[in-house]
Amino acid sequence: MKALVTGGTGCVGSALVERLIEKGYRVRALVRKTSDLSHLKTTGAELVFGDVEDYDSLTPAVNGVDIVFHAAAKVTPGWGTWEEFERSTVKGTRNLLEASSRAKVPRFVQVSSYTVYEPSCRMSETPVDESTPCSVAFTQDTYYDYAKLLAEQACWEYHKQGKIKVSMIRIGSVYGARDRLLADRIYRYVAFPVVLWPGKVDPRYAIVHATDVADLAILAATSDKAAGQAYNVAPPEPIRLKAFSEAMIKAMGGRRIRGTMPYSVAYVWCALMEAIARVRRAKEMPFLNRYSIKIMQTECCMDGSKAGRELGWVPKISAEEGTRQYVEWRRAHDRALKKK
Repeated sequence: MKALVTGGTGCVGSALVERLIEKGYRVRALVRKTSDLSHLKTTGAELVFGDVEDYDSLTPAVNGVDIVFHAAAKVTPGWGTWEEFERSTVKGTRNLLEASSRAKVPRFVQVSSYTVYEPSCRMSETPVDESTPCSVAFTQDTYYDYAKLLAEQACWEYHKQGKIKVSMIRIGSVYGARDRLLADRIYRYVAFPVVLWPGKVDPRYAIVHATDVADLAILAATSDKAAGQAYNVAPPEPIRLKAFSEAMIKAMGGRRIRGTMPYSVAYVWCALMEAIARVRRAKEMPFLNRYSIKIMQTECCMDGSKAGRELGWVPKISAEEGTRQYVEWRRAHDRALKKK
């Protein structure tokens, strides 16, 4: 069986490539010529150059494929223009759906996000499940969330029209090797000898390792009952953000002095970092911005039990093991960069 993975240089995409190959799939990865391909070249995956924003480049990528795993998207919450998100996440998904349906690809798995439940996932005491309405307000802070919602709607449209069988996975806060968001920021934040937490809130999060995400994506792609279904990717119990940070500190070793800073001070600091980045017209999202500090004050709880009931999925990697693996990978990665 042959699978196409988009976003293969990212956290979820690279985990998918690795797990598929381990399970005996023939794997093709859609990559851009500007991407860092050093890891993918070690996996044995077939590399096809193209871009989801360029429809014509997708025809050779989807030809002869049995399953498409779509993990590519612009993943910079709270940073970037709407045109960028629309072009990459919305139009890119539509392009891939159309190319896949024309190539008669049987199955399509869309990698989506908990943010399509905004603001329900942050305002409810009860973890949101797949029956929770997906409704996102269109604001500058929610460009990523809104684009993910529109991409989902495109997927359901193609599925309902019978053009291709679609399954959806909605990830909580994912981390692992090549993670540019959660693990990267926590790692850098707690690397200092003094760690100051913004405010006194310690929110609950649906934190899940990329390998567990990949396992659920494969189960969804190969189960008849998963066609037309969405599945939350979340651990049985949410994890406190401070507990995850403590697991990272333990994995890194060394002592830390812990304290708190007023939330208002942290917010102003992040706003300043964001303003400087905008003045410099930086393409990369700043280490912390106002969006990231806001979500550190609100909970993100998801009910992932449906995946367990219907597909038998059980997350296997604990925060302790996952952070240990991340620190090991991160240190090796940083050493390799220094040698270049």
